[in-house]
Amino acid sequence: MNLPLRDITESGHLSKAKVRVWPLTGGVHPEENKSPSNRTPIRLAPVPEKLILPLSQHAGSPAQPIVSVGDTVLKGQMIAKATGFVSVPVHAPTSGTVAAISSQAIPHPSGMHDECITLIPDGKDQWCELKPVSDYTSVEPATLVELIRQSGIAGMGGAGFPTAVKLSPRSPVNTLILNGTECEPYITADDMLMRERADGIVAGANILQYILNAERCLIGIEDNKPEAIDAVKKAVAQCDNGHRMKVVVFPTKYPSGGEKQLIQILTGLEVPSGKLPSDLGIAVQNVGTAVAVYEAVHHGKPLISRITTLTGEALSSPGNLEVLLGTPARHLLSCAGINDQELETLIMGGPMMGFTLNEQDVPVTKTSNCLIAGTREEFPPAMPAQACIRCGMCAEACPSSLLPQQLYWHAKSENHEQLKHHNLFDCIECGACSYVCPSSIPLVQYYRASKGEIRTQEARHAKAERSKVRYENRQARLEREQAEKEARRKANAERAARLKAEKAASGNKDSSAAPDPVQAAIERARAKKAATGSATSKAAKATLSADQKELRIQLSLANAQLKKTRRALIQAQEKGEGDVDKLSADVSMLENQVAKLQKDFEAAAVSEPSAIIKQPSAIKQPSAIKQSAKPEKALDEEVTKKLKIESAMAKAALKKAERALATALGEGSSETEALRETVEECRQKANRLAKELTNAHIEKPAKPAVDDKKLKVERAMANAALKKAEREMAKARESGSSDTVPLQEKIDECRQKLEQLESGRPSVADTESEADRPSSPAKVETSDNLKKLKIENAMAKAAVKKAQRALDNAEGDTHALEAALMEAQTKAAEAENALTAAG
Repeated sequence: MNLPLRDITESGHLSKAKVRVWPLTGGVHPEENKSPSNRTPIRLAPVPEKLILPLSQHAGSPAQPIVSVGDTVLKGQMIAKATGFVSVPVHAPTSGTVAAISSQAIPHPSGMHDECITLIPDGKDQWCELKPVSDYTSVEPATLVELIRQSGIAGMGGAGFPTAVKLSPRSPVNTLILNGTECEPYITADDMLMRERADGIVAGANILQYILNAERCLIGIEDNKPEAIDAVKKAVAQCDNGHRMKVVVFPTKYPSGGEKQLIQILTGLEVPSGKLPSDLGIAVQNVGTAVAVYEAVHHGKPLISRITTLTGEALSSPGNLEVLLGTPARHLLSCAGINDQELETLIMGGPMMGFTLNEQDVPVTKTSNCLIAGTREEFPPAMPAQACIRCGMCAEACPSSLLPQQLYWHAKSENHEQLKHHNLFDCIECGACSYVCPSSIPLVQYYRASKGEIRTQEARHAKAERSKVRYENRQARLEREQAEKEARRKANAERAARLKAEKAASGNKDSSAAPDPVQAAIERARAKKAATGSATSKAAKATLSADQKELRIQLSLANAQLKKTRRALIQAQEKGEGDVDKLSADVSMLENQVAKLQKDFEAAAVSEPSAIIKQPSAIKQPSAIKQSAKPEKALDEEVTKKLKIESAMAKAALKKAERALATALGEGSSETEALRETVEECRQKANRLAKELTNAHIEKPAKPAVDDKKLKVERAMANAALKKAEREMAKARESGSSDTVPLQEKIDECRQKLEQLESGRPSVADTESEADRPSSPAKVETSDNLKKLKIENAMAKAAVKKAQRALDNAEGDTHALEAALMEAQTKAAEAENALTAAG
């Protein structure tokens, strides 16, 4: 009975059915050399002095240590945990002490180093607590998958893919295939395992079938292993689930053991490029993996050992050993009788897909199925590569139906796009093309290197794409925030324009209904000043004595000089130029002079009451004047203060409107014309208030005339005094004198006096008596009150700047900030006026 595969389950006679096999595409027949190692039974390798356990013995993420140096561990205890879905843990092969966790050499074609745990056995071989499952059919498949994962089981055929991942397929599986092909020359580990432990293979197959819910299980074995075939068939026949299993024998040909190749041989199905066997409802596991699953479920043992073939002409006792994971290769070679003089090449794996080891201290891992110690005659040096002759033998040998010649050219030119187009990643790196190449070109090395470059390039590209997505998301977020901010700004502008229009409308109504009280107060003050100005000036002239007139002139000149010096000091401080200390001292000196002259003027008015003459009836008596002076002065101060506040508010509004206009011009907004009109209105209002504020101040008395002859004499004397002082200063500097401050002060005083006389004003110093002359600027100290006013003025200006910055940076409702700015500007104006009055 020769049933098609799809009808086997329906007939229920899988064990008795004759399953058709399909021929392998391509392939080669290299010399097998299996007999030296399969003539003796499996031996147990002795425990070495130390075990080196790499954290990455599988495909996927490396395990993470959960022990520390110095820890004592038991046999089977987990010492490194899995760090991802595609990862498996590592267990202690025997009891002992953790000696190191460091980077050491591992089995790899590049000879690389990786993180390893070094374990020193204690000789007790004491097991940890094991948790076997007596009846796996009573346990959920997901629980068994997790048990297999925690047991550290990975593919034992050489790929090392985590078994738990393959037992969690994305598609339903109906066919389980156990790979007992072991097609590569020299290796006999699976052959001996099937001969001696066939019951464990079948028991493991039952567990795998239960987990995958597979309808059938095919065990594929090449026809060059008759003893293994008989042993497995016998075990299947004795199994309760044997009617769902079938041992399929097919011709020996390399590389029949490839996953996709074995599926094609047993089922006739070809796995498409980029797809997985599970997409066809098929799962493939190695016979060694099946035994490891059986040990983990039935006995609770993790994967801590494996069968490894030791062969090669440099060994006197080749064979298969059950080896603890982490055993150094040097220890195994000594157990097999290594002849170091004859050893030429040490290969991990088979001669077709294995790689050369540069040192003997690398450990055995979960994927180490063979160690070949070859002599020079057995493995002569490779012939130098010749030019490709385009013979096409590589294409005939390729089991994946690829074009190795084209892949070779594209790999040499690093044309990655063409390599992917020609399905480079379908290459299983079996080495059949290199084996038949008459030019001895190491084709597999080119393909392997190109795969690594493409993976690196794709990882870099994926990282760049992730960065691009993050950047685009950030830009979108910023644009969204900017749009929201612009919408809020536009809403604020519309609200401000609406409020301004409402305020203007209400202002027009108020102005038409009643006159402005501020303007009315200003007009009343001007009228009162005009009515009493001439009379009071005449009365003042009549009541002032000659001394009082002289003191008044001196006081006016001193005030003028003080204001000039203050302006010079402010300019020097702003520009950082000039002698600021000297100007400060001059200001202090002039302030003292003004204060003294004011005091003398008031004292003269009190000491000469007889100078007051009778005033005309049209003018108020002194008592009346004194009584009415206070309310008039209070009115003037109130009007002036209100004007200052309105002027400051108008200036602030003008600045804000100018900033809005500048922003609109920069953005090309359509509201520029309206903003221009707003700026012009604010400017007119600010100019009007500034003019009214200037007119509100009381005019200063005119400067008295000065005798020209007297001025000429005083100028000549002042010029002579200045030249004399400069000569004294020059002599002092030539002599190296350090005390030049008094001379400099004298020069400044003479120069100031000369400037006053040249401007047509009498010298203040000449009108003072020698006893009343103030002390030098260096000895005059600023009063505490003046210092306090200066500090308050500076703080008020800082508050204005701070409020202005807060208003500029505001995005939402700005009414509170505008009010705060106006209040700060008002306080700053008051502080400035107070400082000016005190000076």
